[in-house]
Amino acid sequence: MKVKVIGVALVLLASMATAAERKETTEKSFPSQAGKVVLVDAGPLDVTVRASDIPDIRLTIELVADAISEKKATAWLEAHRPTVQDKDDELRITAPNPPGLSLLKGVLVTRAHIDLTLPLNVRPDVSTASGSLFVAGEFPDARPLRLRTASGDSEFTGWAPEIEARSTSGDITLRASRAFEKLMARSASGSVELSGGARSVRCDTSSGDVRLSGLLGPAGVATTSGNVVTRFDALKPTDEVRITTTSGRVRVSLPPGSQPGGELISSKGEIRSSFPGQSDPKTIRLGLSGNGPKVFVTASSSRIELF
Repeated sequence: MKVKVIGVALVLLASMATAAERKETTEKSFPSQAGKVVLVDAGPLDVTVRASDIPDIRLTIELVADAISEKKATAWLEAHRPTVQDKDDELRITAPNPPGLSLLKGVLVTRAHIDLTLPLNVRPDVSTASGSLFVAGEFPDARPLRLRTASGDSEFTGWAPEIEARSTSGDITLRASRAFEKLMARSASGSVELSGGARSVRCDTSSGDVRLSGLLGPAGVATTSGNVVTRFDALKPTDEVRITTTSGRVRVSLPPGSQPGGELISSKGEIRSSFPGQSDPKTIRLGLSGNGPKVFVTASSSRIELF
């Protein structure tokens, strides 16, 4: 048995010795002007975007492939190399998304990454397919700052007046350094999490959970089976909060001194509220008796909590 183990180890060492690594790093800079759009379609590549007080746009693309032969490694690099097109009002970076698995045969290790450092006055519009997306900094001219992924996760730390984040199965995490003016987030099976607040929110998921904190204004949330947790720091008497879900639990925390009106309905679940209202003995329903803000929560078979 020991001889067999040694033999396997020798085979592995031999295969690693014949492997070929190809690495390609591209560094470029581009002129910038106020309002210029930086459009990234990264496909399977990971993307990092950072804001800085600089006059130009700086781009680094790193591709690494470790394969059983140099030919295999070179083919992988060529198939994943992004194209870059620069115009006065737009910088477009597009990475191919090769179909099928043929390019993976004989490829042992890969790394593909786009790194962007952007001036504060440009407008990023970034999307990936399977790659992850990380964005940090303040983008005051982005109305909206668009972040889109398919299966990759996306994270944003910083501020922009408006955020539009979409994903299919990836999680969306937003950490606001100060409250966004407007947030629109949409995901199918991925979760959505916001900290730092927003003055207006619209969020839709299918099975993903929604957790929103630091809210300062009207909100609309719709899920199918995802749980919803929202915490409001401020609400005007004229603001409305509307949350609908099928089987997900809902918990809403209102700011001190709130006197909410509206209605809580759960077809087959239960309702817990710290605020007065009139219940319906025939249905699981609570009509809130306050004069504002208005809170409307509808759930089919889950618990609703309002505090």
